[in-house]
Amino acid sequence: MPTDRRTQLLDTAIAVIAEHGLRGLTHRAVQDAAGLPHGSVTYYFRTRYELLLAVVERITEVDRERALPAVNRAVRALAADRDRPDPAGIAAMLRGWWTDSRQLLLARFELELAGARDPAVREAMARCGTEFRDLAELVAVQAGSADPAFDARVIAALVDGLMFDFVTRGGLSAAHLEEGVRRALDLPR
Repeated sequence: MPTDRRTQLLDTAIAVIAEHGLRGLTHRAVQDAAGLPHGSVTYYFRTRYELLLAVVERITEVDRERALPAVNRAVRALAADRDRPDPAGIAAMLRGWWTDSRQLLLARFELELAGARDPAVREAMARCGTEFRDLAELVAVQAGSADPAFDARVIAALVDGLMFDFVTRGGLSAAHLEEGVRRALDLPR
């Protein structure tokens, strides 16, 4: 099925970016890593630039698939008891999410940096970020935020920073991450 092959190529491209950076993203590198014959990538993505923008869309799709269950859990927990969020549960969810998607995070940061120089990549990455902020805004609304759009931007910035720390430095220990979530939520011990 064409969609399956396209998705396979994009997932392989994410892995190539994570391992070799954007300079390593070529049609040949992706088809070799995927174990496919010459021309396989070009059939779906005529240029490297088309491949690059499709990778951003795939990252957005994967993020949406991963984030929706977490957002649903957070909204349900807040609906049950708005005044008692679970910092240990939030920290564990973040840690698990990042651990399971380290390659995706590496590729995302490569693309974010490319977006600093390329307006089309910046625009595509901005759309990716908007989806996450929209989901964070739902959580902020459920938490009773007086300014959910602002709080969603803060949540997104905090999560981005924690993800960057995780990818580049190994991240915080489980105990430190839980304490950080507790402090960010301004909860007593």
